[in-house]
Amino acid sequence: MIAESLFGTLADGRKVRNYTLTDESGQSVVMSEYGCAILEINVWGNDGRLHDVSLGYDSLAEYVADTRNFGVTVGRYANRIAGGRFTLNGVTYRLPQNNGRNTLHGGFNGFGKRVFGSRCENDSVIFTLNSPDLDEGFPGNFTLNVTVSFTAGRLMMKYDYVCDKDTPASITNHSYFNLNGHGRGTIMNHNVSISASRYCRADDELLALAPCVNVEGTPFDFREGKKILDGISSYSPEIISAGGGYDHCFAVDSNARPCSTATGDITGIKLEVYSDMPALQFYTGNQIGNIRGKNGAFYNSFDGFALECQKFPNAINEPSFPDCVVKAGQPESSYIEYRFSR
Repeated sequence: MIAESLFGTLADGRKVRNYTLTDESGQSVVMSEYGCAILEINVWGNDGRLHDVSLGYDSLAEYVADTRNFGVTVGRYANRIAGGRFTLNGVTYRLPQNNGRNTLHGGFNGFGKRVFGSRCENDSVIFTLNSPDLDEGFPGNFTLNVTVSFTAGRLMMKYDYVCDKDTPASITNHSYFNLNGHGRGTIMNHNVSISASRYCRADDELLALAPCVNVEGTPFDFREGKKILDGISSYSPEIISAGGGYDHCFAVDSNARPCSTATGDITGIKLEVYSDMPALQFYTGNQIGNIRGKNGAFYNSFDGFALECQKFPNAINEPSFPDCVVKAGQPESSYIEYRFSR
């Protein structure tokens, strides 16, 4: 079942709608046209109660002011591009440097700050965005369709996109999860597994470095699953320099399904992440700070984590990473699926 509601009105008069998708057991997901963002994920815990496991805000104005990308669709390119520039087909393109010297998540006005068009079709909501040539410096007129469905605890987001010029593109979702329920404190005791034998070391600006290195014997080995705290308490210099937690890219093992799992230590809610994208950014909310969230809750650093399925960061400038260029006129697609159970 899908229900539509008004979220609010922007300063320029545009109205923004939300959609509530409810599955057969009464679990629900709330999506917004603003940023094609996930606002709520309400799923059953072992205590027989519904828990909203996504961090976020109550009002449209708070999402407009947000700098943490709570729940939004990220584009035109997820993660960092070194120096805010790249050269493609002999042309050098300059992008906004909104993260030190680098471009992060598409620039100051990335897709998470846009109002998507929307329509319902069967049991899905389709969100659409047209990004014009040289939007935030990226070449080509780029069209993105995000098809969202929620059934049997499975939240599917399918991304279909095409551009009329060659362009780098990497689309992801930037939800912050707390599987004990948003506003219920730290995620340090969540158990997490990541199906990755290699990861990217990060420089002082958190830019992913090539080549990928082996996780074995490091705090970045999540193949068998472990508590987030167990990795962070290693006091690895790489973890310390990332703000005392994880903000690193993992190279997902070929054909790994799921690519990651996580379980809340209080509710027993389990999240499985499926995707066809080659990389996964694991972020433990190191920089959340102290802010007011939904329903009067306050969030602190390490109160939510993100599992961002994507193409490799800075792949447009790093030949050893898999190609990230969408060829002119050639449609591409990718998907992320979050499966919730208990």
